[in-house]
Amino acid sequence: MSVRKKYDERCTRCLMKQDLCICAEIPKISLATKIIVLTSKREILVPTNTGRLACEALENSAILVRGDQDKPYDLREHILTEGSVLVLYPSPEAQVLDEEFVKTLARPCTLIVPDGNWRQTSKMRRRDPFLVNVPQVTLPAGTATKYGVRNDNKEGGLATIEAIARSLGVLEGPDVQRELEALMAVMVGRVLKSRGVKLNSLP
Repeated sequence: MSVRKKYDERCTRCLMKQDLCICAEIPKISLATKIIVLTSKREILVPTNTGRLACEALENSAILVRGDQDKPYDLREHILTEGSVLVLYPSPEAQVLDEEFVKTLARPCTLIVPDGNWRQTSKMRRRDPFLVNVPQVTLPAGTATKYGVRNDNKEGGLATIEAIARSLGVLEGPDVQRELEALMAVMVGRVLKSRGVKLNSLP
């Protein structure tokens, strides 16, 4: 089957197969915090990419594609004009994004989230001059990932939508975290169902 044929059978928004489409489950969430997801040209077309899915739900968000020469971007043009700018990246010097740290921030926040595996996100940080001086934050220790549809997860790693959800749980409150995690659960359930994985309860 050709690549074109495969994509003709998928929803143009969520990229899931038509019979597994999750668009009806995607909430519309309006927040003061702006999320900017940096992804790769290759990753943006992957149906199980959760960074794109998070941006579909978050009205105040942007997804920028690195490596797409037809759509160059300047990251600075997407930053809020007021408040704090942070990049979510678990480097040794990153500040833990917890309630005490959030109290020190000017609001609203722009949170930049590199999307990809550890090697890809490390390159994004190094290659974008704007990111060099942006303060880095990392998430507090938490439960293990519930994203079970891809095999490239590093120990302790999270899907991009999980990382965004937990970040917004600190910045905006638990309700938005629950909404995004519920959305991911729907996607994961339907993907696993399509692969013949039998679960006790699928959304």
